[in-house]
Amino acid sequence: MRYAATLALALLAAVGCDLFNNALQVETPSSIPASELETPANAQLLVSGAIADFECAAGAYAVISGLITDELKDATQTADRYPYELRIMQSSDRRYAVNSCIGLGVYTPLQTARFSAENVLSLLNGWTDAQVPNRTDLIAQTLAYKGYSLALLGEGFCSMVISTLDANRRVVYGGEITRDSVFRLTVAAFGDAIAQAQASGNTDILSTARVGRARAYLDLGQPALAKADAQLVDPVYRKDVTASSISTRRYNRVWQENSATSDNTSLDSVYRAMADPRVPFSDKGRSSVTGIHLYQQLKDPSSSAPIRLASGDEARLIIAEADLAAGDFVGADTIISNLRARGGQGAIISTDSATVADSLFDQRRREFFLEGQHLFDLVRFRKTPNPTAGTTYEGGGTYGSQLCLPLPDVEKQNNPNFP
Repeated sequence: MRYAATLALALLAAVGCDLFNNALQVETPSSIPASELETPANAQLLVSGAIADFECAAGAYAVISGLITDELKDATQTADRYPYELRIMQSSDRRYAVNSCIGLGVYTPLQTARFSAENVLSLLNGWTDAQVPNRTDLIAQTLAYKGYSLALLGEGFCSMVISTLDANRRVVYGGEITRDSVFRLTVAAFGDAIAQAQASGNTDILSTARVGRARAYLDLGQPALAKADAQLVDPVYRKDVTASSISTRRYNRVWQENSATSDNTSLDSVYRAMADPRVPFSDKGRSSVTGIHLYQQLKDPSSSAPIRLASGDEARLIIAEADLAAGDFVGADTIISNLRARGGQGAIISTDSATVADSLFDQRRREFFLEGQHLFDLVRFRKTPNPTAGTTYEGGGTYGSQLCLPLPDVEKQNNPNFP
């Protein structure tokens, strides 16, 4: 009996150890092999995932670009946020390079969004219409969001690397390219999206891609081609970056950083002086721990508030810019005056190109307040943001003049094309 009891205890101990060891070796339920998900039956899910990647990245970009420009003012004690406020970003800065979109990263999130789209497109192009009945429509959607990922990478960064997939879906690392090269890729992506949207009858994506391509043509300095696309967009059209209160990843990032419950940022004096209903804000009546007086933007009032991505209003302003470039002051002034009326401003009637350009720039910064457009507008219109370089920042340090994010070290260190 004593032997039997000892043997039973030994067996129980052995079984217990086996069970414990096996438990340690079991894969977590959230770890699903990609091959099990990348099937034709999950095509819509995969496209939705790529769109979600972009939407989170776009929200972070709206905030970071707002800090770099004169839209937002950093009010935290967080040292790694200061380079954006001060416009002194370096390639070694890690926040913009490697943080998730929740933590205001932009390089990795935007590259992830772009590469997610590349991966889904590779899959969709390898499947048939019989396997995925709405395949052409899904391709159009994915191409449009790929285009916008490229647009933000081109507008926000001084230079870029675009890695792709080969025919066997293996990564092909890209080398460093200029902004204009990125914009040409952007134009191509939107062009393919337009063709696929027309083939599938998706008028929503068709308009999104037309506005996107018009924006990219302007970025390339080709206003006539931009106007041709913009003229085909309905004036009341609007496409949003969606948001939700369901999780922090889905939050409206502007609201996350500036709201009744967040004192991370304040508003710059340029926007507070506009007295424009398109730039709504309120005074919190107090200052941050760093002495920054706090103002709350009211444009994005909740975690689920959408951020405009493309619209007929943008198309109209693109047409006005093209008219100005062509010397059509009547056309440009008419569009600008219509937008000025929204802000309670009088009409503009001018044939002086500098005056009209200044008014156009002013309407764009009002209309697209906190939508991620202002950073590259400063570059395109050759404007100096406020405060000017050399000004002392209340939170510490001195403002610089940099208006683009450098290609981060993390890209150079992990890319075989860099020595």
